[in-house]
Amino acid sequence: MDIHPLIAHFPIVLLLIGVVCDAIGILNDRDFFLRAGFLLFSLGALTAIPVALTGDSAAEVAQYIDDIAADLDDHDTLGTVTAFLAVALALVRTHFVLKKKFVGVIRYVYLVFGLVTAGLVCAAGYTGGHLVYHYGAGTKSVTSQIELEKRVPRVDKFESR
Repeated sequence: MDIHPLIAHFPIVLLLIGVVCDAIGILNDRDFFLRAGFLLFSLGALTAIPVALTGDSAAEVAQYIDDIAADLDDHDTLGTVTAFLAVALALVRTHFVLKKKFVGVIRYVYLVFGLVTAGLVCAAGYTGGHLVYHYGAGTKSVTSQIELEKRVPRVDKFESR
């Protein structure tokens, strides 16, 4: 069973909401949002690791789909870069928070890199969706398993007036 699609949405949500909280906290000097952003982004970075690893194993199967190679490579690259950047950014922030130096310009530089990470998350998610909806990667088509003779034509009973 391919668990990549089951767990891929966790880092997407955690990283994006973490960056939003960080932006609110940094731009409005709100400590609650800074702490929430730190927690959410760190959890997102942590969950990005198994997602990247399971994505590699899912790609081993998906690579045999006709004409998927270029799009699969794009998704793999975006996912890997996103995971590395998120983990690196979380570690750098942890260092600055523990040293009590997450202030001033460092916050704004961090926010820029956080926004870049959010953009990469969106791009990786979009390309992953493209692999599923365009190529059917990671899916098992039910309709292709049904014999043609057993298919029943759809009859709608709804009539508009």
